Amino acid sequence: MQTLAQQLTRQLHYDVRELTHDDEDQIYDLQKQYQAYFDLFLDHKLTKREAVSDLDEVASEAAAAQKHYLGLFKGDKLVATIDLTIDYPLPQLVWLGQFFVDKTVISTAEQSQILNQVLTVLKELTAVQVQLLVLKADQAGLDFYDQAQFERLSETRTQVGKTFMDAIIYQKTL
Repeated sequence: MQTLAQQLTRQLHYDVRELTHDDEDQIYDLQKQYQAYFDLFLDHKLTKREAVSDLDEVASEAAAAQKHYLGLFKGDKLVATIDLTIDYPLPQLVWLGQFFVDKTVISTAEQSQILNQVLTVLKELTAVQVQLLVLKADQAGLDFYDQAQFERLSETRTQVGKTFMDAIIYQKTL
């Protein structure tokens, strides 16, 4: 059986693989492009340790095997990351964590195409819905997922670091 990364490599024009600690420098370099996003809840510049924390973090009540922190590579260069937790918080539901692209390589239109292709593969794997959380203060994130035709499911407060922030739960039925 092919892995999720292998299936995505077939669908996308990128080499897709699970990220590891060997990719820390590239993950950090990519996420530094999003300092404005991190400024919403950090009172300092993003650190490398913070940037790579998703390598080891797994959602509560999820098994490590459910998490797929994937990197999209063009040659040896990391150009996007996407964090997926399969069958979480319920069977056939996929939780989409961070989705970052290298803005110098990938346009917003290409980012949408990548997301749509990821959703197609998830549907082929029997996922029925994808959910994610976007901070209300993250206007770029809100705009992106609204344009991607995700439905605003509910509003909530979430803890980001030591700060509680208003957020919107988005959902898309596949």
